[in-house]
Amino acid sequence: MDFFEAVEKRYSHKEGFLPTPMPREHLEKIARTGLLAPSGANMQSVRLVLLPDRAAIQPLCDIYPTMGLMTAPAVIALFTDGTTQNMPVNFEKEDYAAACENILLAATALDYAALWLDHPYFDEGNRKAAEKLLNAPEGYNLRVVIPLGLPDGAGSRRAKLPLNERMVYGKF
Repeated sequence: MDFFEAVEKRYSHKEGFLPTPMPREHLEKIARTGLLAPSGANMQSVRLVLLPDRAAIQPLCDIYPTMGLMTAPAVIALFTDGTTQNMPVNFEKEDYAAACENILLAATALDYAALWLDHPYFDEGNRKAAEKLLNAPEGYNLRVVIPLGLPDGAGSRRAKLPLNERMVYGKF
């Protein structure tokens, strides 16, 4: 699948996944794209924890169960290393957003479904519990958990506004 097709096909898969295990080489290939994403001031703050099977994923479900986490055969937990941000401007959010989008597009390009799952970790208790569970070093911030796998069905897609309502030339 080419890049533009992957962009058009990507969606946030909020339903379940098939139990088919994800080959480790696919998981690593997808994860690698996140680490190749642009990084503010080249600080490279993104760190990934790969959860390659249900046994590794299940403890996250105990913190905040979602359909994706409860059924995904693989998960990527995306952290930023806050200790690298000794500059007047902090690029952690930009770094993790770019890395996450690369991961989502790579998953789509390999015919997997994925979900950018961050809302459970806006709650400090959930976030701290997940960081402890994943043995995050001091100063590392859990930003998003990405369930991955073959979708169990077509998955629902939200409509996008027409491009001509969101894009203009020159001025608004």
